[in-house]
Amino acid sequence: MPDANVDLGGSDLFGLTTTAGFHAQGSDTEPYSTEELALASDGDKACTNTHDSGSNFTARYKYCGSTLGTNLGANLTAFGTVVGTGAAAKIPTGMTIDFPGPGQQVEITITGHNHTTNNHSASTNAANLFSLAGIIPAGAGVGVPDLITVAGETNSVASRSSASLDFAVNHIDKEGNSGHFVGESITCRCDLSVDYEGNASTATAGNWEQILVATSDANEDLDTSSLTAHQYLDAT
Repeated sequence: MPDANVDLGGSDLFGLTTTAGFHAQGSDTEPYSTEELALASDGDKACTNTHDSGSNFTARYKYCGSTLGTNLGANLTAFGTVVGTGAAAKIPTGMTIDFPGPGQQVEITITGHNHTTNNHSASTNAANLFSLAGIIPAGAGVGVPDLITVAGETNSVASRSSASLDFAVNHIDKEGNSGHFVGESITCRCDLSVDYEGNASTATAGNWEQILVATSDANEDLDTSSLTAHQYLDAT
């Protein structure tokens, strides 16, 4: 009996193409629905009904290029743009960009969803979009880019070892009598995390808020430090 016909390969769910340097690593599609239960007088099931159905999506990519801040395209200039149409449409509501370390390729994870009825659309009553431009340097690609300026790096006592950016919007969906009725995206937040070899210290704030720097000192390893911060981005 021959091997079963099972696909091997990553699916591009959010339109990051290989021509722009992105390579799909894997994806997840998870259907969801809500079940309503009515019990009989003896506590047994009398009837059920399902509603509010759709799917959640996650897609993971690696990037082979050196102009990430350009190649992400609408995912930076108009984040939240629906990809695809009808039943195949997907609205992105979260994106994580990981810079694992020196010499390593960038990893991107995008999450989103859509509904079985009244799909989100890029052209009809589209949800708010957000510009993430300016946070990621246009020349980012391999290694850890300069996402925030810290004093330790300017005097060579600290060096970036990894970083991540986590973008998320508060997406609000409402159900009407015939299924999904309306959805809107508000309050886009970007969370920054940077790890350093050596002692990072005060940072130049820019648009970043709540900048916190933690340090680690041990007798069995060199000093390390880490920084967290966040900022909010307005709808365009």
